[in-house]
Amino acid sequence: MKVTSILSLAVALCVISTQAAPSSSSTKTTTSVRKATTTTTKAKTTTKPKTTVTKPKTTTKPKTTTAKPKTTAKPTATPVPKPTATPVPKLKDPCSTLAKEGDSGTGFLSYNAVRDCYRAQSYKPDVAAKALTSVQNLIGNVYVFLDQAKEPSKAPFKTPKVDLMAGLKKIKDTKWKSDYDFNMALTYLTFSVNDGHLAYRYFCYSIATFTQPITLYAPVTKGVQQVRVFYADTTQKNVPKNMVDCVVTTIDGKPALEAIQEFTDRTSAISKDPGVRLNDALASTAWNVSWEVSPGGFARRWELPAKASMDYTYQCGTAAPQKVTVPWIVTPSKKFETNTFKDTKTFWETMCMAPLTPYNNGRPDDHSSNDLRLRTNIAPATTLFRERGHIQFGSGNKNGREGGDGPKVITEATEVMTTTTSAFYTLNKNKNVCVAVIAHEEAGYFEFDPTDYTQFIEGLQKLKKSGCKKIILDMTNNGGGSVDFAYFINSVFFPNEKPYFVQDLRSSTLAQEAAKLAIKQDRPSSTFDARGYASLATGKAFKDASMFTKGINQKRGGSTQTYTQKSFFEHAWPFLPLAKKDLLPWKGSDMAIITNGFCGSSCTMIATRFNIAHKAKTYAIGGIHKTNLSYFSFPGGFVMDNYSVVRDLRLVGYKGGKTAPTSLNVNAATNIAVAEIYATENSTVPLEYDTKYFAAGVHLDYDSSSARHPDQTWLKIAAEFK
Repeated sequence: MKVTSILSLAVALCVISTQAAPSSSSTKTTTSVRKATTTTTKAKTTTKPKTTVTKPKTTTKPKTTTAKPKTTAKPTATPVPKPTATPVPKLKDPCSTLAKEGDSGTGFLSYNAVRDCYRAQSYKPDVAAKALTSVQNLIGNVYVFLDQAKEPSKAPFKTPKVDLMAGLKKIKDTKWKSDYDFNMALTYLTFSVNDGHLAYRYFCYSIATFTQPITLYAPVTKGVQQVRVFYADTTQKNVPKNMVDCVVTTIDGKPALEAIQEFTDRTSAISKDPGVRLNDALASTAWNVSWEVSPGGFARRWELPAKASMDYTYQCGTAAPQKVTVPWIVTPSKKFETNTFKDTKTFWETMCMAPLTPYNNGRPDDHSSNDLRLRTNIAPATTLFRERGHIQFGSGNKNGREGGDGPKVITEATEVMTTTTSAFYTLNKNKNVCVAVIAHEEAGYFEFDPTDYTQFIEGLQKLKKSGCKKIILDMTNNGGGSVDFAYFINSVFFPNEKPYFVQDLRSSTLAQEAAKLAIKQDRPSSTFDARGYASLATGKAFKDASMFTKGINQKRGGSTQTYTQKSFFEHAWPFLPLAKKDLLPWKGSDMAIITNGFCGSSCTMIATRFNIAHKAKTYAIGGIHKTNLSYFSFPGGFVMDNYSVVRDLRLVGYKGGKTAPTSLNVNAATNIAVAEIYATENSTVPLEYDTKYFAAGVHLDYDSSSARHPDQTWLKIAAEFK
């Protein structure tokens, strides 16, 4: 192509560019436009164009007559280009960049795009007021620990007393700068109770995941706890090689352990014990279908970090301290819906406003019924934990451990069997001890599919046949699941004991009115239907609404409130009791339980029953050095979300009023604990706040080996069996 042709093409592109999207270099562009469009006269143009007149050339003399004097023709003015005004640049829409990044299919987003789009959502008082009312009415009527949360914590807890209703009012009275600030305040308020069942999460601001390629843990070496590098992905920008197990002394200018604890105390909500919250922030190894390493909430988070990178000071051995700044890797989460928005307005409409459900936008109600025993609503603490995923080790990446296609986790035990919920092992060098790893209690309901129940029995029978006399139950990172399956496990091990836990619910005015309506239905399908519960007094299912209407006054949080009569869920399994020849050989004294404190909800119902009623020894690993550590967390009876509560009320025909729970008008969820359980039938303090039970009998520290290989801890426990 000739040079003149290239120049002509460039000029043409400048014209198109100027007309379509003015840029900050408008003066230069305007000059190019003038040169291209002025054809009659070559007019000199400057920043301030001058008007020029050119005398035309004359080729003939003007005609003259004797009657008229000689005249001269008037000069004709040459057309002059009008000066082009410099256009005002249009500001780029804050969410348009995010939309393009998400739709591009690269799998990555930029920190600035996410931040700017989040912050661009203006605070809308009318929308916020409706969302706040929904949260207030749900928590105010149904959350079982509303009043108990007002009490100051006791050791080993370290959590503030929280007046949720006062906190909600304060949020309501505040003029927020953005919708993001409003919703984060609401989230942090619910998290501050440190109940893993309680949370408000706005999915509009959970569409991105922020990952640090440096993952941390806090082992104790020679009696000193330090933050160290668990794993470093050296393929990422600014990540130095050979960082594994180097000591991290500061993070963003703060002492490393302090920085991590401050973060997790604000965002974890997994436990009232700060040591368990610290474990939740750091890397941990546990079984879930296979052995996985969780990166921890500090390295992989859903909330927007304060800045686009993190600063570390670290030291490897005796070498001089080094400083490094590592950017966040930002990727779309599962909540990011591609090709659905293009700017701030459409982001709000598609990602932030409530999706269609049976209870908004005029759609008809769903009147299907559910047996209460089938409900396995997952606690938000468990959901947050699972959203982080796990560390993906590349082929041959040793990470300080055995290599190959990923690290080999278990080296001192042999796998006997696995199920969807559990894995069973025998120790190689101590045949007297075997291990049952229980990852969760999310079993399919046996009336539809008994596999999870029968296979659990099968795994235990294989351990029995191995000849082991002692058994370790590893329930690390177990977030709970089905109450029925927890009862089942209790019954398998201790067939002659009651497997259930006593519970009660709040008997608010709403609950009592809903209970009266529920009893009129054909069959129990609502949380407020007393027929779904068995009476502690009689051992049989309630036949009327008296569980709610004839409640019991309890003193909580400095005031007296009404709670339901004590109850439990009915239970019966066709494959129990076991035949005499199949009975398990282990007594409570033959058992040990190991967790990292994240043993929530249904997991609690197993661990505490084995310990409190049957004296199984308890171990908790990790946490804060030389500080007692809880072996279980958030033992509320069961959890429900906003949608489920509203559905239950509609199922029984409850019309409600201004204080009734309503559907959220935004794309969010509120989860609450509905029931509180008790350690024993005679307990008066709910287990969630009965602090004398939480601390494990033995607190173990992680070291560089046990943090990566759980079987190293199994060996240590096995050696302590008498």
